[in-house]
Amino acid sequence: MKFIELVGNLKQNILPLYNIKGEDAFLVRQAILNIKRTVVSDMEEFNYLKLEADKMKPTELVATISTLPISSEHRLVVLVNPSNDVVKTLNKYDFADNSTVVVTVNAYKLTKGETIDCSKLDKADIQKYVLNMLNKNNLSIQEQAVDYLIEATNGNMSYISSELNKLISYAIDKEVITIEMVTNLVANTTEYAVYLLTNAIDLKDYSKYQAIINELSKHNTANELFSYMGKYFRRMQYISLNKNDNELATILNIKPYAIKMSRQAVAKNGINYYINLYQKYIDLDYKIKSGKISALNALYELVF
Repeated sequence: MKFIELVGNLKQNILPLYNIKGEDAFLVRQAILNIKRTVVSDMEEFNYLKLEADKMKPTELVATISTLPISSEHRLVVLVNPSNDVVKTLNKYDFADNSTVVVTVNAYKLTKGETIDCSKLDKADIQKYVLNMLNKNNLSIQEQAVDYLIEATNGNMSYISSELNKLISYAIDKEVITIEMVTNLVANTTEYAVYLLTNAIDLKDYSKYQAIINELSKHNTANELFSYMGKYFRRMQYISLNKNDNELATILNIKPYAIKMSRQAVAKNGINYYINLYQKYIDLDYKIKSGKISALNALYELVF
């Protein structure tokens, strides 16, 4: 089950065992919170327990999850990074008549229970999350505004949640969140700003590149920005030279769609364009480290 499906499933049925997997820390925290809100109705100090379970013994586990709730239908026990022995015990445990709901976080060998996928959400799922949050507050949002929000936050759910709360507070007496509201209130992440920077390079729009560098250098160190550029050109060189999309997705830890879009840029600008840019980055990086050029000047020289 995807994270985005969890709340709807909890309304229909509460299962005795859930296993949360995925690298998005915000989604992991939110999944636990959603289960807790549904499961723990009273006396939280007794009916909710969160434990680091990497050194937990099977006997401790059984004693913990066999304890009955007080003044509530369920207890909730969250086990973070459970040991192999704990996972083996859970795989054999009979939850049939048990009123304790167990949530494990990153128990990779767990075969029982319902898995909640907390990997980074794709654009469609983020849109669903945004629309659901706004609907709860009787608000709607322009399609263009949703797209900008996702791009400006680089799909970071923790950042999106924070910015949504800001937008909801601002639009409390309105019905629709507009693109103007989002562009005025939501600050771009460095990642998104660098995306704009690299996109300007892909389009060979050098005046836009210079304008973005001028603005970014006011808020970020030149070394940090130069490092981002190096990562991008390294990725584009890999994509220029390697035709195996599955292998690239593993090496670069990016989605196939991102590879597809990058290949379009390579087809347009030519393979040598990105190979030469990466080689230029390496040469300039050496000059920075040897004190022959500043990082800011290297950023300008990189493309010009």
